[in-house]
Amino acid sequence: MLTTRWTAWGWGAIACLAGPALAAAEPMPTRKEGLWEVTVRGETESVLRKQTVQQCTSKEAEPVMLLSVVPGQEHCHDVKVRRAQGGSYKIQTVCYVHDNRVDATVELSGDLKAHYSGAFEVKYAKRVRFEPGRTLFEGRWLGACRPGQRPGDMLLPNGATVNVVDDRKRAESHSHDGHSHP
Repeated sequence: MLTTRWTAWGWGAIACLAGPALAAAEPMPTRKEGLWEVTVRGETESVLRKQTVQQCTSKEAEPVMLLSVVPGQEHCHDVKVRRAQGGSYKIQTVCYVHDNRVDATVELSGDLKAHYSGAFEVKYAKRVRFEPGRTLFEGRWLGACRPGQRPGDMLLPNGATVNVVDDRKRAESHSHDGHSHP
């Protein structure tokens, strides 16, 4: 069940791990600034078992926000972005979560101004408790961020708000405290 899986894995953990260090030859695609609603569901799951988050993004927050729904985007050493025909993108990341290599492939298409969709798949070098398998996502622009929201804020399905930009900064500062990653 996707709800249990996503809850168990923790949207907060995903937010904390989001946003690879961008060293891509092709620039990372960027969505229009403002409030986005992003729905995620397993490829084989029923539409009833989907999870929806809202993300407030800006030009500065977007490099972290765009991939914040993809697990394992911490300590990324290799990010490749390729633009395909029709304006779609294929993004591949090599990241490390607690010294476990995480390879992610993200397919993304749409205008990124009003709507986009795609899929991601994540593979871990070492066995983990939960592997999400191929996961579909869809985003739609809702308008300006709500009063009181800051760029980087992500409203989770349980009603909690996390700021993925702040979480990323904390994770990066933690990695400089003697905790090593390849």
